[in-house]
Amino acid sequence: MDKLPGEEIHSAASKASSALFAENLRALKARFPEAASSIADDKPLRESEITATPQGCVIIHKGQCLDHPTKPLEAAKIWAQRLMGDPRFSSARNIAIYGLGSGYHIEALRKLYTGNIIVIEPSLEVIKAACSCRNLEGVLTAMSSLLIESSDLYSDLPEDIELVIRPQSQVTTPQHCAKTKAAIYGKKGFTSLNPRIGILGPLQGGTLPITGYCDRAFGALKFRKQTFDMSGFAHGFHEIKNFVFEGPARDVIEGNYIEMLSNMLLKSIEQYPVDILICMAQAPISGQALELLRKGGVTTVLWFVEDYLRFTYWREIARYYDFIFTIQKGECIEAIKAAGAGEVHYLPLACDPEVHAPMNLTEEEQQRWGSPVSFVGAGYHNRQQVFASLAGLPFKIWGTQWPHCKPFTFLVQENGRRLTPAEYVKIFNATDVNLNLHSSSERDEVDPFGDFVNPRTFELAACGAFQLVDQRSLLSELFTPGEEVVTFRDRNELKEKISYYLEHREEREAIARRARARALSEHTYEKRLKEMMRIIYSSKFESLYRREASSPWSRLLNSSKKHRELHSMCKKAFDAGKPPFLDSLVDQIVTGNGEMTDTERKLMFLHHIKDQMIVMKRDRGDT
Repeated sequence: MDKLPGEEIHSAASKASSALFAENLRALKARFPEAASSIADDKPLRESEITATPQGCVIIHKGQCLDHPTKPLEAAKIWAQRLMGDPRFSSARNIAIYGLGSGYHIEALRKLYTGNIIVIEPSLEVIKAACSCRNLEGVLTAMSSLLIESSDLYSDLPEDIELVIRPQSQVTTPQHCAKTKAAIYGKKGFTSLNPRIGILGPLQGGTLPITGYCDRAFGALKFRKQTFDMSGFAHGFHEIKNFVFEGPARDVIEGNYIEMLSNMLLKSIEQYPVDILICMAQAPISGQALELLRKGGVTTVLWFVEDYLRFTYWREIARYYDFIFTIQKGECIEAIKAAGAGEVHYLPLACDPEVHAPMNLTEEEQQRWGSPVSFVGAGYHNRQQVFASLAGLPFKIWGTQWPHCKPFTFLVQENGRRLTPAEYVKIFNATDVNLNLHSSSERDEVDPFGDFVNPRTFELAACGAFQLVDQRSLLSELFTPGEEVVTFRDRNELKEKISYYLEHREEREAIARRARARALSEHTYEKRLKEMMRIIYSSKFESLYRREASSPWSRLLNSSKKHRELHSMCKKAFDAGKPPFLDSLVDQIVTGNGEMTDTERKLMFLHHIKDQMIVMKRDRGDT
């Protein structure tokens, strides 16, 4: 390749004096005036140069050739033909191309495609270089829109659009490319993809009810999903300590137990595949199992809803997850990224309006669960310190791990047992002032450096219950202190505010109403999981699309289209998240009403034959 004289190129670009640049600038102004005005200056090309090839000039930007380095015309033709060979693009009404380059590929595509071609070019210098490179009349005519660095991708792009990313351009502007993918795939995933979601819960603990909230939210969002409830295996896990007393040996046995559960999960997913596995914090799954799932094309996700400084198991497992969502920002996200996680994003907790809601309690329920002041939660050291000083108040404590000594023997209710969500919602509703002190094992009383916001904050708000919560650095992003929640910094301020708000019922009720409105509008699990899926789609749209297109369900749905009733039954089973088996269709027949149709009789006949074959194999001793 021979470089054109650098001084002549710079003169054409910076002074807009060459006839070619001036002609292209006029054409650009007529079609896309915003782009034209953005490059109509005297600035020279600093990161781009133009190089001649036997088939025309090409642009090298930041050291990367944006077209084929020797055969741009021929390569563009092949690229366009390959793209139009994919029905996804040939049938699309709109195609967005990320990367202008010298425009050869755009002209080639226009000859084969009649829909709208939207070009996204974040670098004004590339547009300027293109105007200095070759005659762009055909390129500009072929384009329906040209989006530049200042364009609002979320509002300027139609929803029914397919995105084509030119790898050459992605290399030179990776951050803008990621933003573009998020803008398009983040929305498109909800209309074009239908992944099957697996939700893996813990054996026990605070994230166990959150698993149920996520299951309900995914159902409300019409996702195909399966929840793996592992709580039934908690007793067996805890029985290990009654048989193996030595610490290291017990660790090995407990690891084997988790490996057994992991293998069971793998077998379940092998039989009923999922596309995305979302693991809750403390989910019993091994790194080896996660790696096998990833190799099989499953996207692995962890919602780490714990304090990363206190619970540090993320250091060992981060590298096995494509996505980790945290309830902390800053150093937490950087640390988990450094541990090998694919992507790490902040995603705070939420409420479930079906569970966390105002209640009308009976007099008996009010008597049992109610109190002027209450707290629900475990007896961490800092809570013991603060709440011991409240012993003179009409105060009830509910939860586990509280000491069996004064004053807690009088304060802790029902022998400090674990409560169900339904029970603590009654406490929230029956209490005048709910205390919400975040746990801390490292600091005394109120942690002055506390950041994450616990689930109780959202749950109390959704119940329309008034709360006093310790100050948290991330709280003001979620609720407005003084208007929707009331905060305290130490035990003295807590005592003062308890006294004040016990005497000002109307004020605390108004604050609680505003908190509930905010929680329902912004902080539900449905909204959190939509945001989670938007982020996943932004990065994994293409791989999820290919996985879905090649799945047994996709083949079955396509092949059944010529039989309307059969296709309808298949679609119903697919939407319900059932596996692509005959039994999934027979279930609809067994639970149906009226006479069987011809299609249903044929399916029942096949089901009968299948059962007979199973019996014959069993009788022969076949496995």
